Amino acid sequence: MPPDANLLILGGGCAGLSLGMRLVDHASPAKRTVILEARTEYTNDRTWCFWRLAPHRFDRLVAHSWSSVAIRTKQRSVTVDCRLTPYQMLEAAPFYAEAQDRIDRSKHVDLVLGASVDDTPRRVAGMWQVETDTGRLTARHIVDTRPVRPPRASDAMLWQSFYGQEIECAASVFDANTVGLMDFAEARSDDVLFHYVLPLSPCRALIETTVFGPRPLVPADLSSVQAAAVEKLVRGNAFSVRRAESGLLPMGMTTYFTVPGPDYSRAGLMSGAARASSGYAFQRIQRWADAAAASIGRGGPPIGHQSDPALQRGMDHLFLRVVRDHPDRAPDLFIRMFGNADPARVIRFLSDQGTLADCAVIGSTLPLQLFIGEMLKSMVAAPGAFREAA
Repeated sequence: MPPDANLLILGGGCAGLSLGMRLVDHASPAKRTVILEARTEYTNDRTWCFWRLAPHRFDRLVAHSWSSVAIRTKQRSVTVDCRLTPYQMLEAAPFYAEAQDRIDRSKHVDLVLGASVDDTPRRVAGMWQVETDTGRLTARHIVDTRPVRPPRASDAMLWQSFYGQEIECAASVFDANTVGLMDFAEARSDDVLFHYVLPLSPCRALIETTVFGPRPLVPADLSSVQAAAVEKLVRGNAFSVRRAESGLLPMGMTTYFTVPGPDYSRAGLMSGAARASSGYAFQRIQRWADAAAASIGRGGPPIGHQSDPALQRGMDHLFLRVVRDHPDRAPDLFIRMFGNADPARVIRFLSDQGTLADCAVIGSTLPLQLFIGEMLKSMVAAPGAFREAA
């Protein structure tokens, strides 16, 4: 019997929907794609931010754009002019709505909400079988964007945990022109904590508490620090909370999750979507969706996220080791990068567009002795650095 679909996409989040939208345009109508998403409806549950280095397909959905970002420590403050590459914010709600609208109008891509996958897909007679709470589906190919399992501390070198609230204040207390990219209240010995402020108007902002640390945290772990940050920023004025969001991003995966067989690929945050040193993921997901759709359009299999260039991987790995082993030094490292290098170089580097010269200049801003020490430690630890998981 023919399969129910050429491709099953497990998970209709950012990665699954991005690939689905590409296949609306690029895949043959004869090749049906089905996206299975456990949620019964989408909400405005997150935001994605990035620097606009070039025009992109979601330009018209961008909710806010800023011409400057600021990095602050107790000792120093740096404001970066990014008018040529503005910092942009895309809210989840319009992204989800755009994806649903485009997929609903397609004759060969379907999105099924409220569809939970009951167990691991099985390979039977050259096809993949997926058991769902509404029945069995078969497909030639699978792209799995779901986390393989709940996050474990040992799965990544560091975890970026964040909890944010969109605040409406009774007074004008926010600088609507400048993003507070990283505001380090204090140097810490166990992890790196900073506040991230996206001003949506003089009276409204998304305020997030972010921690780079050795274990994943939940909102309850961050709630008291978040409350204190909000109180400080509103300066005693009355305010209301419009919505909240939270998340976990792996920074430098140390566990490689295998796939259960051929014509099966993994994508998403736990499979290479997030930049190791920063957690930026949205633009990386879009590049992956372009490449995966192109492969499928040529009649090939779906592909996973490609590895970063060796130099970028090496720099990210070394930087994360320094941050992990010397969290009290992290605020100074970030302020050095943005304050002592051409901001355009830093922005390109963080956006995966850095040149060899950019990498060299950024490296020259950092304390050489500290990084050499970590490099030597890393070389000793390298043989056991990665583990494979099923």
